[in-house]
Amino acid sequence: MKKILILVAFGAVAGANAQSLYNNAIPAGLTQEGLRTGARPAGGDYSEVQLGNTTAGFTVIGSLGFRMGDDFSFGGNSWMVSNVSVFAYHTGATTADYNSGTMEIRSGSATGAVVGTGTFAGSTFTDIYRIFNATPGDTRHVQKINFSFANPVLAAGTYWITYDLGNPAASGFNPTLTKVGATTTPGANAMQSNAGTWTAIADVGSAQPQDLPFWIDGQVVPEPASMIALGLGLAAIARKRRK
Repeated sequence: MKKILILVAFGAVAGANAQSLYNNAIPAGLTQEGLRTGARPAGGDYSEVQLGNTTAGFTVIGSLGFRMGDDFSFGGNSWMVSNVSVFAYHTGATTADYNSGTMEIRSGSATGAVVGTGTFAGSTFTDIYRIFNATPGDTRHVQKINFSFANPVLAAGTYWITYDLGNPAASGFNPTLTKVGATTTPGANAMQSNAGTWTAIADVGSAQPQDLPFWIDGQVVPEPASMIALGLGLAAIARKRRK
């Protein structure tokens, strides 16, 4: 009986609305979104490469052999992942033109076991424009790219998202997190794969490690005792309705 009730409760969790599980766009040490650094006169915000840094973004185009990766960790209850959002720009783009990509969630490292596979789910323009230090411009309009997941359940631990993107121009770059007045962000350890070889990314100017903005949506999976209680409650409601 308990097994049936757990399955009923699990189904209820799976059917619930997604919530934000992890937001690496606002990691520790940042007081606002890690891409936004200041207002843009024409509307929206700039994402300005800070003084000392010289790299606006890292190549993320899969057809050129590149792939990006970053980690996330959590404790407590398991997570059921439904969507992961990442960010990229294509210099000169006038439409949200990322139209393909692949993503995996891997256990422990960028080359660990695959525990979830995402499906490209579209791209949209944000109101953020990436610029070099003290060089305003509007040619690098940042896009948000979504990947949907079939609700893989992750136990507490450390995982990596690894992904590549594609567009008709075969050109695109992953902006890094930005902390005003700093050349890196706390815990930065993102990586890039070139033809299958993973290396830590660092800004060319400062040689400081960098991190990537992304966020994860889904549901927290209740502990077994809570799931059983939820199942009992659902079963009781069902019995009442039958009566």
